[in-house]
Amino acid sequence: MERTPVKVRQCAILAGGAGTRLGALTHDTPKPLLPVAGRPFLEHLIQKAAGHGLDRILLLVGHHAAVVEDWLAGSDLAGRLGVEISLSIEPRPLGTGGAIAFARPRLDEAFLLINGDTWFDFDWRVLADLDGAAIALRQIPEADRYETVEVENDRAVAFVPRSGQRRPGLINGGVYRLERDIIPDGPFSLETEILPGLCEAGRLGARAFDGAFIDIGVPESYAAAQKLLA
Repeated sequence: MERTPVKVRQCAILAGGAGTRLGALTHDTPKPLLPVAGRPFLEHLIQKAAGHGLDRILLLVGHHAAVVEDWLAGSDLAGRLGVEISLSIEPRPLGTGGAIAFARPRLDEAFLLINGDTWFDFDWRVLADLDGAAIALRQIPEADRYETVEVENDRAVAFVPRSGQRRPGLINGGVYRLERDIIPDGPFSLETEILPGLCEAGRLGARAFDGAFIDIGVPESYAAAQKLLA
């Protein structure tokens, strides 16, 4: 039986970071294009999105943007996966919120937003098929080093600062379902302005997942990603 299409078809990927913690690895290569298990990490993310029915990919790039352009121009990835891949190139470093605001005219009415340096094995379809803004959370056994999120009735109700206590908790997985009309015209902070505001208004849905979660932004986790995605 054929599955119904997802409500959201666009995936915006934040791919403009400098990746300074990886040292020489990112001197000439943007972090999302670093090789992981024989392929650029970004290719893994795009393939995952395409596999869940998101066929419009928008890459938000800045640092080493020309390298990403050249990679995309020389790749047959879009054709192989049957997706449209386009770029939003910020004219100068704008930060996460600034990059999203700059891309606003090219964003669909509703879209998924993910980090270009993080792998989170969540159910894309569950998040995409929700209504309104939502956040994907990761349950971890020791959340002492992270801000945690309290959830009631599938809604985020509070963002709790790091406690230093080694106990289980839900943390931000860096994956969001957002709507264009909540994106300001100028730079903003997603973490300190948009998400808390939605939370206080009772407008931020939340779903927890326990799939693999890894950030390739430091040498240790970058090495671990090679095995995870092999």
